[in-house]
Amino acid sequence: MNKNSFDSLGSRIAAQFRGLDTANPSSWPVVPRLFLLLLLYVLVVGGLWFYPLSDYAEELQKAVDRENASRMDFTDKLGKAANLNLLKKQRDEVALTVESLEKQLPNSTEMSGLLFNISQMGRTQNLQQELFKPDLPIFKQYYAIIPVTFRANGGYHDFARFAADVANLPRIVNLSNMTISPRTDGTLTLDATVRTYRYLDPGELATQGKGSKEGK
Repeated sequence: MNKNSFDSLGSRIAAQFRGLDTANPSSWPVVPRLFLLLLLYVLVVGGLWFYPLSDYAEELQKAVDRENASRMDFTDKLGKAANLNLLKKQRDEVALTVESLEKQLPNSTEMSGLLFNISQMGRTQNLQQELFKPDLPIFKQYYAIIPVTFRANGGYHDFARFAADVANLPRIVNLSNMTISPRTDGTLTLDATVRTYRYLDPGELATQGKGSKEGK
């Protein structure tokens, strides 16, 4: 098709847009009617997109976000379910450990017997005790610490055997703040704090619980 043919086609199309009756589009030639339909289509689609469809797009994004959050929550719960047996095993192991530690804590009525046994251990190892003085209890939330000021004279190996005996007790007993000093007669003096632990009585537990709430 040459240039003259294009010019002729353009002229015929342009001619179809002249003298159109705007009140009766159905009487228009084919090309103007097609152009009008295309224009209406573009306007309708554009209006739907920029007005109501934009709201739907926001709702769709919210739904997608909720779906992603649900997927993450499901994945997290699935992982926890897969580790449930391991967590139960760890819980049982912790319960056994706590039970074992609880058996090492005497109550208030058993504490006097424990202190007597510790004192006797020193005498068994040939220590000459100068001081064995239980001090005031130090109360914690679930237990109490009973510090004992301890002083005894003897040899280095005697002290070592005494410390080993204390370590082998079925109860929790610690030796701290230990100092050893020489004496003029060639023996040594051991000064230490013997820390013992015991359960709180029900009344003491209630007092500690009340104190914790007041502190908060």
